[in-house]
Amino acid sequence: MRVKKMSALALIVAAAGLSLTACGSSDGSSASANASASHTSASTAASSSTGGQKSTSTSTAGSSTSGSSSSGSSTGSSKGSGLTAQNQSATSGSLCKTDHLALSASATGVKNQIVVNLKNTGSGKCSMRGFPGVQLVGPDGLGDTGPDAARTDVSGSTVSIGPGEETRFLLHYIPSTSGSAKTYTRLSVTPPNEKVSEIVNLNDLAITIAAPSGNAPDVYVDPIGYHVGSGK
Repeated sequence: MRVKKMSALALIVAAAGLSLTACGSSDGSSASANASASHTSASTAASSSTGGQKSTSTSTAGSSTSGSSSSGSSTGSSKGSGLTAQNQSATSGSLCKTDHLALSASATGVKNQIVVNLKNTGSGKCSMRGFPGVQLVGPDGLGDTGPDAARTDVSGSTVSIGPGEETRFLLHYIPSTSGSAKTYTRLSVTPPNEKVSEIVNLNDLAITIAAPSGNAPDVYVDPIGYHVGSGK
């Protein structure tokens, strides 16, 4: 009878052990599964987060690179413009100033026509384009002035002159055929794009024209750039 009781007790203990083992195994499997799921979730989240960061970083980097490239292009363009301007400046020089020009008048061999020479006395090349301003001046000085020369319809171009070189322009006039005439012995010349004038003596080339009347001028000026031989 005692043996049977012990066997029954052993069976109960064994059953309890198996039950505990099963519970432990089940809990362990559940914990393991939960841990695995958590790890997988965490990994996925980390991967997703990292991927998002990479995408943002790449986008930002791309944008930054694009901006840098654009800036470089702009800078290059600006430098290119600067170089072009420098090359043009080196080619044509700055605008000629009255202070760096020596003016003189001479005959052209054509009746009623005078050539005015402008010599570069500066240390660098300079350029001019267009019509000079010309006013006739009498023997009594600046207070004794005559008409301004009207512009002809001749087209001009940019002229560059180096140190010691000259450029020229022509002055045409209609001599007086009546008794009401006025003689002018000098010219007041203002180079193109300048505001300062210089007096040029005509000497024996004095201009005698009819006294100013109405709006019809008797003196005409061509643009800078008249050529004499191989000159400028």
